[in-house]
Amino acid sequence: MDREAHAPDALDDLPKAPALATPLRATTRRALSTSSFCLGLWGALTFWMYGFGFFVSNVAVALGVVSILMGYRSGEKGEQLAWLGVLFGLTGAGAAITSYRFMQLAFEGTVPTMLP
Repeated sequence: MDREAHAPDALDDLPKAPALATPLRATTRRALSTSSFCLGLWGALTFWMYGFGFFVSNVAVALGVVSILMGYRSGEKGEQLAWLGVLFGLTGAGAAITSYRFMQLAFEGTVPTMLP
């Protein structure tokens, strides 16, 4: 017997599941801009560890620039977290260089002439 011959069920009123879940490509694209934001924030918070904070900030800037150029957005409503990642990354890198140069000047007595 076919289903159309029967009376309607309560199950017919339930919303249908989407045909495909979120594709892996979209998840990876969102992850690039989200990781840019997270690494930028972490780099800005750990700027005083010169090697680590500076590296993490630069990775955040690189991921953020790639995400912006490729047009990847993250979040449910398409937030541009990559821009915040670049902002935090540049802030962390700038703070790392500034604190490193201040330590050289204050404790070693050397006047910095160029970046390390």
